[in-house]
Amino acid sequence: MTLPPVQKPTALTLTEQAPCSSKRLLIVVLAAGESKRFEGVKLAQLIPSLSATETREQAIIYTHVERLQQLHYQDLVLERQGAHSPQHMPLLVILGAHQHVLQPLLAELNSRHPFDVLINPQWHTGLASSVSLAASYAKEQGFDAMLLTLADQVALSADDYRQLILTWHETGKDVAAHYLDDLGVPAIFNASTLPLFTHLSGDRGAKSILKQQAQQGALVAITLPRAAIDIDTQADLASWLALKE
Repeated sequence: MTLPPVQKPTALTLTEQAPCSSKRLLIVVLAAGESKRFEGVKLAQLIPSLSATETREQAIIYTHVERLQQLHYQDLVLERQGAHSPQHMPLLVILGAHQHVLQPLLAELNSRHPFDVLINPQWHTGLASSVSLAASYAKEQGFDAMLLTLADQVALSADDYRQLILTWHETGKDVAAHYLDDLGVPAIFNASTLPLFTHLSGDRGAKSILKQQAQQGALVAITLPRAAIDIDTQADLASWLALKE
């Protein structure tokens, strides 16, 4: 398969961005898995805080959601520019296997900037059930697109997500990260693509849909090398933490 042209991330100024639109984008955090290979509650593991002024540690899922809460409508020039305070982008967290451990870890963030949490009762059937649940929610709530993220992609920055969103805003196409010579998440899917998620099953995530959209010329890929880093095992986490020291 021939992949779509890969765009290199560039820092766009407000004057270079496309005109303001009223498109509604839902950010989805997939965090329902059992993390069997990790042999523990992976997303509850502590990693260094995002703050440059503090040395405290936070759970992986806390850090991931906090990073996404840094995204505002104003700095992405999507809508609501007349608001007097920053408007956070709608966020949905999908939990499952370890919901009783993970949901309390998000309480502080949820009280600060509220977001929705859905429990996937079919988490044991594989990733597809969470992706399908997210797509159904986005469609029912009338969103123009959804951005899928994996909670264990620990190396991605807020700027990586901004670049993804700005590319979607400029092109109007689905947008995917490109790393390890392949397409993957994080990725943004337009509302017209969401019905395709109902046909997924098992541990099939969004990759098959990304490739289908690419073949049809309906997708743009951008280089996000940090998306290649995710945590599957205890060794993965130890290696990544060692690199950060």
